[in-house]
Amino acid sequence: MTSSGKTYLCNALCVSAIQQFKTVRYIRANILMLELEQARLQTTYLDYVSSLAKLDLLAIDDFGLMDLDLDKCRDLFEVIDGRDGRKSTIIVSQFPIHTWFDLFQEHTYADACLARITDKRHSYRLEMNGISMRDAVK
Repeated sequence: MTSSGKTYLCNALCVSAIQQFKTVRYIRANILMLELEQARLQTTYLDYVSSLAKLDLLAIDDFGLMDLDLDKCRDLFEVIDGRDGRKSTIIVSQFPIHTWFDLFQEHTYADACLARITDKRHSYRLEMNGISMRDAVK
């Protein structure tokens, strides 16, 4: 749901982690995909993915608002897999998680990414429903 406070909550969690001296990166999903593509072109891909894997918290906002072609599926898998079970990752989306599979053009990567993202031993899911925060402020 749009304007329900997802990004606000995500940012509050990031600030809390920073206050605990954790390393944090907040990034919109489309920018992450562009940075991964640029890193691949500049032959700094492994260094970039490795730097993301070392962060204590990686917050990816607006997931699902970009096309996930084969390269982006592969890139997202590398990021998620590099952090799986070791570091914290927040993924924010206005789309229900049961629709995420269809966002991936390559379904093998969809299975692999979603298995890691939704692993019940290591994940929590918050659903934000209610009135629009933007409407409430007006």
